[in-house]
Amino acid sequence: MNNKKTQSKQHLVTVTGSDNFQLVESYKALRTNLLFSLPAKEGENCRKLLFTSAGPSDGKTTTTVNLALTLAETETKVLLIDADMRKPTVHRYFPVDACLGLSNLLSGMNKREECIQSIPEFPNLAVIPAGVLPPNPSELLASSAMEKLLCELSEHFDIIIIDTPPVNVVTDALALVGKVDGVAFVVSQNKTTMPEVQSAIEALRFAGANLLGIVMNRVANEKRSHYSKHGYGHYGYGYAYKAAESDAYKK
Repeated sequence: MNNKKTQSKQHLVTVTGSDNFQLVESYKALRTNLLFSLPAKEGENCRKLLFTSAGPSDGKTTTTVNLALTLAETETKVLLIDADMRKPTVHRYFPVDACLGLSNLLSGMNKREECIQSIPEFPNLAVIPAGVLPPNPSELLASSAMEKLLCELSEHFDIIIIDTPPVNVVTDALALVGKVDGVAFVVSQNKTTMPEVQSAIEALRFAGANLLGIVMNRVANEKRSHYSKHGYGHYGYGYAYKAAESDAYKK
């Protein structure tokens, strides 16, 4: 990584025009369902939401980033944290300094004001990239420093969204589930298998996660050509928001 701000390269479907109407509406519906499922606790103004998936390439980060933008459009003060300190990608969506982020804060290398990066194009959104890749990401996320940081950040934002690595690959997300209010689990249609989903959800429940539901990514859409130019192949972005206790995901 270098110290220069990275230029946004990934596709943000919520801000690219009317031809993405169905995609935008899917994110808005997801926003509504999540907010209803995760009401603010009495005496607390900030909600902390973690996103994870079973495996890589399930569209988790794309979902997380675009949901954060959709929330920010409602005048909600949103903080997006990239807690994937192994293969971070959130910084690819925004012009931020990828070398100043979460690992820097947790290790005491930098101050908060240096690592919370504003996005001029989206005034209600701030981003904390992953930062310099550490040798011990799981330990950092499980630390008291992480809990203290989230507590301090909660005083300045309405909602904190955390992007984490896949559950079936590393244990990083499990170290965080007890520090957040809820967990959303992303699956990719025709890619994520039922055994993978069952294994990941079992691990999340064992760790004490408040599993809000399942977001189904890359749902097949009849208008294939409509989405192919946006890099989604013959899939659109849809969502299936289901209760985590659904019989389909029980053993």
